[in-house]
Amino acid sequence: MAQPQQGSPQVLEADAVLIGAGLSGIAAAIHLARSGFRVICIEQRKEIANTVGESLDWSAPDLFAGLGLPMDELISTEAATWKRHITVTRTDSGKKEYLPGSWLADPPWNVEIRTLHLDRERTDARLRETARRLGIVTLNERVADFAVLDESNPRLRRILGLRTAQGTFVRGSWFIDASGGDASLLGRRFGLKSIAYGPRKVAVWSHLPTEEWVEGTTLYMISPSGEYMEWIWEIPIRPGVSSIGYTAPGSSMKAQRANGSSTQEIFDRQCNRFPRLREVIEKGGISEVSTTTFLCRTYEGVCGTNWVIIGEAASQSDPITGNGVTAALRHADEATALISKYRDRGTIPAFARSVYSLRVSAVGRYFNSLIEKTFYQPMLRDRLGLFGTARIYTVPAWLLNLIYTRMRPRGSLIRTLAITSMMNLIRLIAWAAFRVATLLSRHTFKQPSRRVMAAMEQSYAL
Repeated sequence: MAQPQQGSPQVLEADAVLIGAGLSGIAAAIHLARSGFRVICIEQRKEIANTVGESLDWSAPDLFAGLGLPMDELISTEAATWKRHITVTRTDSGKKEYLPGSWLADPPWNVEIRTLHLDRERTDARLRETARRLGIVTLNERVADFAVLDESNPRLRRILGLRTAQGTFVRGSWFIDASGGDASLLGRRFGLKSIAYGPRKVAVWSHLPTEEWVEGTTLYMISPSGEYMEWIWEIPIRPGVSSIGYTAPGSSMKAQRANGSSTQEIFDRQCNRFPRLREVIEKGGISEVSTTTFLCRTYEGVCGTNWVIIGEAASQSDPITGNGVTAALRHADEATALISKYRDRGTIPAFARSVYSLRVSAVGRYFNSLIEKTFYQPMLRDRLGLFGTARIYTVPAWLLNLIYTRMRPRGSLIRTLAITSMMNLIRLIAWAAFRVATLLSRHTFKQPSRRVMAAMEQSYAL
């Protein structure tokens, strides 16, 4: 992408200012540039590498097509592989496949039941090239502060500009925060209310050569009775290469490190629980591993007079839900449509802000609440079994994404209320079942570990 002149402090102006050039940020920049906005994207990293979010749900391909990357092209350029199903595997080698029914592809439903795994490095490079062709300017500096009008009044506060750590001042009419879950610049700056589900987790992963792979995501579950779940993913991101990653609570990683294990040794040991992964590692070897931490958290009030928060800065989805990429692209699509609609007015009306914020909050809480209560914590999982729990989670999660895609709620209050009501009802049912199972477990199961108890305290909220 084009770079501005670096050197002495300067003042830059744009119609729209994007903070962050990750997936949601670059998608939003592309949408706005195509609508005729002059866009500046501020990203402190000169290279964005080692990103996760490689297994897409069935709603994501249409969102990529809207950015100029249809499924068939991603496959033909080996930037993606087909994802036909999800396979859940236990430590005892038991496994079960989950996939949409083939009948959904027939009339009158006509649902696209194909989806993809992505090579994020290649896919993101394609998006950055699109942004470059559209003339989007990228400023590789770190945001230090914002100039805000009426900051003490949440209904009126307006961003006038921002200053970078290098002294550059950037003025704009519209601002989008796509800074990511760890930064969440505007969420923190404005003290927005948020709710978190479960403990902070750690993901450790590597890309390994694989001679034999299937067109599906495989989830390897480490779920002892009465214990908080840990898991491993295997995702073929391009022919001959798979992404393999281990996810666990930060407390578990800390305990394993305290026993003298390096991060790579922990990764290797956990993968060796499963014959398939042990074979892949023995053949391909692990040259290096990447690590990230995350907290599944959703902010409220993520839209203001001339600013919007999108992607993980607005709502961090647990990676096992496969909803992170879809959420990032949906936020980018809906936020930029909102800005385009009210471009001439210069202000997003309070009603439109509330509707957008409601959708973001409802979807984020829905997926994180369901996965926390049904999968990670043992109360329901131990009673229903791993495969039964997988079915209970998979069906409503997939159907709600399908309904959302078909309804396209965007700025419609009625459609937004309809889909959020459905999500809240399912969340209420899951919460009630979780509480009942928790009460029963006190009499029939061993006392949950401190790690599980801490996660439960965070997850009693709907």
